Amino acid sequence: MRIGVECGGTFTDVVVLDEDGALRATTKVFSTPQDPAHAVIEALESLPPELREDAALLHGSTVATNALLERRGPRLGLLVTRGFRDLLALQRQDRDRMYDLRYVKPAPLVPRHLVREVDERITSDGEVARELDEASVLSAVKELLAEGAEAIAVCLLHSYGNPAHERRVAELVAAVDSALPVSLSCAVAREFREYERASTTAVDAFVRPAVAGYLSRIAAEGARCGITDLQVMQSNGGAVPVPVVTGRPVTMLLSGPAAGVSGAVAVAASAGLRDIVTMDMGGTSTDVALIEDGAPQLTPEVTVDGLPIRVPMVDITTVGAGGGSIVGVDSGGLLTVGPRSAGASPGPACYGRGGTAATVTDADAVLGLLGPRPRLAGRFPLDLDAAAAAFAGPADDLGVGVGEAAWSAYQLANVAMAGAIRVASVERGHDPRGLTLLAYGGAGPVHAAGVADELGMRRVLVAPYPGLASAYGLLVAGFRREFARTVLAPAEGLDDAHLGAVMSAVTGEAHAELAEQGVDSTATRDTWSVDMRYAGQGFELSVPLPESGPGLLERLVVDFHALHAKRFGHAEPGAPVQVVTLRLSVSTPRPPVALPSVAAGGEGAAETCTVLEGGSPTEAVALPRETLAPGASLAGPAVLTDESSTTFVPSGWSASVDPATNLVLTRS
Repeated sequence: MRIGVECGGTFTDVVVLDEDGALRATTKVFSTPQDPAHAVIEALESLPPELREDAALLHGSTVATNALLERRGPRLGLLVTRGFRDLLALQRQDRDRMYDLRYVKPAPLVPRHLVREVDERITSDGEVARELDEASVLSAVKELLAEGAEAIAVCLLHSYGNPAHERRVAELVAAVDSALPVSLSCAVAREFREYERASTTAVDAFVRPAVAGYLSRIAAEGARCGITDLQVMQSNGGAVPVPVVTGRPVTMLLSGPAAGVSGAVAVAASAGLRDIVTMDMGGTSTDVALIEDGAPQLTPEVTVDGLPIRVPMVDITTVGAGGGSIVGVDSGGLLTVGPRSAGASPGPACYGRGGTAATVTDADAVLGLLGPRPRLAGRFPLDLDAAAAAFAGPADDLGVGVGEAAWSAYQLANVAMAGAIRVASVERGHDPRGLTLLAYGGAGPVHAAGVADELGMRRVLVAPYPGLASAYGLLVAGFRREFARTVLAPAEGLDDAHLGAVMSAVTGEAHAELAEQGVDSTATRDTWSVDMRYAGQGFELSVPLPESGPGLLERLVVDFHALHAKRFGHAEPGAPVQVVTLRLSVSTPRPPVALPSVAAGGEGAAETCTVLEGGSPTEAVALPRETLAPGASLAGPAVLTDESSTTFVPSGWSASVDPATNLVLTRS
């Protein structure tokens, strides 16, 4: 058996497939933010023993992200090259709020009094200008321990070009205290830009205890339940053994959303689609991503809580509009949605768990978009009266009826999600009107058609069991690791031989590291890309490396000009180009897992219900999704329910079922 368990902000989702790819079980339990492992263990224990015995568990969690956002981690010490003590404090000159006179930069993870300088210097080309003074390292480590440091991050100048000094520092730290956790920038992010590299290394050291403790507990409890293999989703969309993640925990930051994108790619393939936009609307937020030519886009850097993190991740745009996002009225009398969320506890008012604030899910319930007798996770009846009572306050503040206030909240959430999709598509040179919107997450199919209307999109795809898509995505993810090496040289000063020598060195180190972690490299595939820019630019574009052969570098430069024109609308073919960083992705193909399908022909008569479109009552058809066999179709308005989610088909839209039992919503 293969068990996928994904922890979200509101629910922890479980999907179980057998060795033939057949769906054996699904379930949802409420997440436990204060102790995320508790919900995972509860979910595993809820499965029959025969489904757990000798099973493989694939897991995605926000434990690393939560530790960083809550600043819940060890007391960090940082070792830097002499003269660079204020590296984390200075940061960059850019600011999130240009005209805010009270703007304060995000606080660094390491306060200045816990930063120590060591004597050494390596030049940008990797030459040793000043040998490492080991006495200064030993003295610095002892001082940090005296200050109460519980973990050490090391970021020495230009260590991406020559990691010898950092590796020796790690040996000296171990000589002082062998139990002290150490994160080296040459292992975490072997790239140039000192601040980003130092920030990433500090984050890695900061989340290390939380990730290690969490995965250790999951492994122990999983073994007690019969689990024999545990793998973890990384932010790049690849699943890896636990030692790989605990060795580099920063790669686990966005594992949950990445799992959803992995599942979306598989769903799109089942429908014969390669270019889509994903929309994962959960309880706390909505994550969107662009899938081009059947593959998600990766970004080399993200910002979490104001801190740059320089590791390749699936390029996901997040907006604080989820099912649990709280609806209110600001001091100016304008309706607001999010970013605060009711989360799993107490949750939306209609959950009946003590919540009283109006949320997006309450708006959906008031509008009738969840059907005449909605149930949470297919089990718990929703309290429609509590939802209406929660909206009484915002409605009074706006001077409108409850239904009109709920419709405004529904529209405002859709506008926020459409804005995130524009960032992921239009701002990257893609017109969303020619793409299909693939919606999943517990609340995604309820809002998908409304979001598509905002963008002029005419087609929406809803997967089977859309509320469990992220858990399913864990089961179809192959192994993937990313490695990088900064070159920073003019393209005209390089040749194919030089490029090949660097690639050979990176490949050797990468596969040696994987072998130490128990990964069989004989079954993996190497894929290369190159970060490039025009001379004088501050940031790069990642260009896939062409197939090997003569004139490789020349073809790479041509591809860079073409990509620059597509992304920014212009290119300068005669301008000098820099090769900045080589990137290696080591991966395995997706496992041959079948896509779950809805068992058509289920019992359930069609009903009529009232939905409020535009605040006005409209009669809609409501029926269970499993009553629709492949080839069936119906016109909106309609409400289609399953045990994991609800799909709303507005007026002017129609729904049909394709051979893979995906719902296809089409704008008339």
